[in-house]
Amino acid sequence: MTGRPQKRPTLDSVAASLGVSKATVSKVLNDRPGVSAALRARIQEALAEVGYERTTGPGGSGGRRSVVVVLETLANLYYLPVLDGLVAEAAARDVELVLEVINPLARSYGREITEERIRELHRRSHAGMLVVTARFPPRAAAVCAELRFPVVAIDPTNDLDASVPGVGSNAWSGGKQATEHLIGLGHQRIGFVGGIASHAGFRERRSGYRAALEAAGIPEDASLVAETGIEGSGAAALAMLELPDPPTAFFCVTDPGALLVVSQLVHHGISVPEQVSVIGYDDTYAAVPGPIELTTVSTPLSEIARLGLSTLLGISEGIAPVSHHVQLATTLVVRETTAPPGR
Repeated sequence: MTGRPQKRPTLDSVAASLGVSKATVSKVLNDRPGVSAALRARIQEALAEVGYERTTGPGGSGGRRSVVVVLETLANLYYLPVLDGLVAEAAARDVELVLEVINPLARSYGREITEERIRELHRRSHAGMLVVTARFPPRAAAVCAELRFPVVAIDPTNDLDASVPGVGSNAWSGGKQATEHLIGLGHQRIGFVGGIASHAGFRERRSGYRAALEAAGIPEDASLVAETGIEGSGAAALAMLELPDPPTAFFCVTDPGALLVVSQLVHHGISVPEQVSVIGYDDTYAAVPGPIELTTVSTPLSEIARLGLSTLLGISEGIAPVSHHVQLATTLVVRETTAPPGR
């Protein structure tokens, strides 16, 4: 007589039989610290007793867990502190990072990882996937949910599906800080350049800009707002200076955009900050040598990256994130490109 087929043991069933969390069993299975010797022995015995076998391997070489890091391109200094933070956290967690660059040597932006590629990465038994400043649409989130493939977005550029945890900075607060700094110096006519209406972070920066103006009793002037992208920052600033009542300062939503504005102003004989002030955003280009140091809003990119990776690893071990959308604080960094108007 043939008995009924036995149910395949799972981490959940082993954890339940021992009265411990799934995360604790996962730590033992992956030979990670944080479990007492006695409990580790009990869990190992229970795993052996039920004949537990991995449904997916830990990924990476030599049994190490691996995490896929999805980036649109590496041709941007923004990614250096992000990668630095990821490498530091991966080393501390004994995790291997696998880069997936979907648009190398990018000349334009907006590409997305395909559903087929997500499925292929899942088949390779990676512990999860980090999506760094690249679009991650609902259909991609649906594939990850279907596969039970953990994913976390770092500094997302689009509005995320509710199922996808995100880690970034408080762009609204950063935009408000930048604008308040210029208002505090005495500027009333402040141009906003470099934005893109479809970019979630840039929209938040503009909302912060608008909030600071409103708090100071300054009406937003549509002629002082240009959402033509980073590459159009310099041209947009020059066009605004042709207005009958031109701006005396510019809030640029990125450091590259701010440097383009400074370059165009100086090229046309306009001194910065004596005639026009300029402030950037992110503080990623502060190390680039130049004739003048850029005032900017600093985002803690390395810390964001580390938190993103630790959140992903926690999810892969059955630990729910503390919050689905975490935003770290920004910091104003005053240097040489801002001053009172008409100094």
